[in-house]
Amino acid sequence: MAEKETIVLVVHAIKQLTYGFERLDKVADSVADGSAMKAFYMNAIYNHVAAFYLIDKKDKPMGGAFYPALLKLGLEDLLKPVEDALARPLGSTTVGEVVRVFRNKAVVHPSFQDADLDRIYAAVDMERPENQSCLQDALVEICLESARLAINLADSAGIPRRDLGLGD
Repeated sequence: MAEKETIVLVVHAIKQLTYGFERLDKVADSVADGSAMKAFYMNAIYNHVAAFYLIDKKDKPMGGAFYPALLKLGLEDLLKPVEDALARPLGSTTVGEVVRVFRNKAVVHPSFQDADLDRIYAAVDMERPENQSCLQDALVEICLESARLAINLADSAGIPRRDLGLGD
């Protein structure tokens, strides 16, 4: 029973993350870059991605809340596609490090100083279109792989997808 409970809760969390991506996609072309609406959704996405996949790595192969939950169930290998997207090089760092630092310094623990983000901006020039595209592509991949993760988790536990709001 604990396995199914964990999977139901992880799938619910994934659905929140993918909802944020869906909402951002719907409003992206109708509001200006830098608008409060876009910033809200981007900050929510960075926060969720970091919380689910990145923070508190310590001595674990992967950070975030999902890894230890799925490790207990022997399902941690299902995280590999997301891990690969987060490890994608971006400048002299990775997509995951950009997300983690931005989440930590601008969303969760801001001091409202430019210096908070200087280290990450030194590692990647986000003014360059190819870097913007790389980050955007990786975030789309993380969304798609998270949705696949939810389906794979439901299937592994024998929970009908429709029971979790995942369709058939």
